[in-house]
Amino acid sequence: MAIEDFFDHRCDIFHIKREDTSPGYALPPSPDFKYSPEPDLTDVECHFGVKSATIRIEQKDPQNEMDSDIKLTLPAGTDIRLHDKVVSKESGLEYTAGLPRNIRGHHIAVKIRRVSQQKPL
Repeated sequence: MAIEDFFDHRCDIFHIKREDTSPGYALPPSPDFKYSPEPDLTDVECHFGVKSATIRIEQKDPQNEMDSDIKLTLPAGTDIRLHDKVVSKESGLEYTAGLPRNIRGHHIAVKIRRVSQQKPL
């Protein structure tokens, strides 16, 4: 079985971008991190390892909060970075990427995190 047969999902990847904005009143600019509206990489072959996921549900007011860590596998050479936003094409769910690991030049493994409400950083 080739590694290409393992990639049975598709995703879009958004790189996080830094913008220095000044609040005005002669104050120095402060960094602001945002995702671009258009994906930097579209329709990337991948595999969401949902069987290896860690899911937590915390009871809070006014609603319960759910977050999960999932292993994402990508082809070698895919440009994914720390804090990138990954959007699943099948479900439309958004995830935030952890530190990517190159596995012997064969593929890239990265832990992605899903929370009930996505926060850039």
